[in-house]
Amino acid sequence: MEKLSLATANLELVPPAPDDAEAVFAACQDPEIQNWVPIPVPYLREHALEYVTSHTDTTWAEGTENTWTIRSAGALAGVVGLYRIANGSADLGYWMASDFRGRGLLTEACNAVLDFAFAPVPEGLGLARVGWNAYAGNLGSARVAQKLGFRFEGTARLGAALRGQLRDDWAAGLLASDDRAPGPWAILD
Repeated sequence: MEKLSLATANLELVPPAPDDAEAVFAACQDPEIQNWVPIPVPYLREHALEYVTSHTDTTWAEGTENTWTIRSAGALAGVVGLYRIANGSADLGYWMASDFRGRGLLTEACNAVLDFAFAPVPEGLGLARVGWNAYAGNLGSARVAQKLGFRFEGTARLGAALRGQLRDDWAAGLLASDDRAPGPWAILD
């Protein structure tokens, strides 16, 4: 698939590019991102450069991942992507740099990505389902997923690993046919 950009009222979503390496590197020094996102720790400049070049180029070309940088007033605010794209489904993943959290920008960016995911081909991917997972305890990520209309599906006990440590894994799903209205989540209510 060819890389493409998306836009919202307040944001530009642009596939990562070499010029983003330093901003991605800086953001990934945040202990919160390192605690919740499966990135290498320590996160080195070469990790950021590989991510914004060969990794992004390969996954877009293969159609296995579509990732975007989230840009607010030209600054890199975070990353959002569709991962493990196959068989009519994908998983949504995201992170925000600390200076941009708590403003609703991530929810806005994710809504644009979900619109693209569910839109019929060729305007979008025509997916039937988008999943969401987070390590148990990641309340910020869970609140965003709830606002997006994801339905909480449960906790897989020790169902995910982060740097060799098993952790409980929260899961939720959103179908193309769902109304995307926020619903109750036992872990948040």
